[in-house]
Amino acid sequence: MGAQTPSERLAHAWRSAAEAAASRPAPAYPVGVGWATVEMDRAIVELANALGLPVDTGAFRVAPRSIALGCACRVAAGSLSGGGLLLVLEPDTEGRLAESLARHGEGPAAIWLEPEARANVREAPRAPEFTVPAGWPGPLGRERLVTRDSAEGMLLLLVERPAGTIRP
Repeated sequence: MGAQTPSERLAHAWRSAAEAAASRPAPAYPVGVGWATVEMDRAIVELANALGLPVDTGAFRVAPRSIALGCACRVAAGSLSGGGLLLVLEPDTEGRLAESLARHGEGPAAIWLEPEARANVREAPRAPEFTVPAGWPGPLGRERLVTRDSAEGMLLLLVERPAGTIRP
């Protein structure tokens, strides 16, 4: 994958997120892809240039950190196909994201899925898959680490996004 451009790598990660959502026991849909980096400001400029996003208008907003991954986060709304979110992630602990960077280098490292029932009906009865038990606050809402895709090395998180129409 080293010869691919950042936009090609993100497109591949977004397709992987859709595949992961389709393979869940309960219906889910992809929300975002996280790009791991050791230098957030540099990565934001590079990704903004690769995706044609304006850097100087604040396309990448500061978001709450991910406790599950151990990182600081910035989010660019609607930057991936279908309105998906691009999250730029920089480790701030020796946690899961730091380990991912050490093993796989910079690039797509995490995907966030939202259970479909929560996405479509905010007041839906809560089945076990639709809640995020033992989850932590994260950049998109309450999140729970589910697994690591062994082929891609990406971390998979389920997110329970807060109700409302304003999204990061």
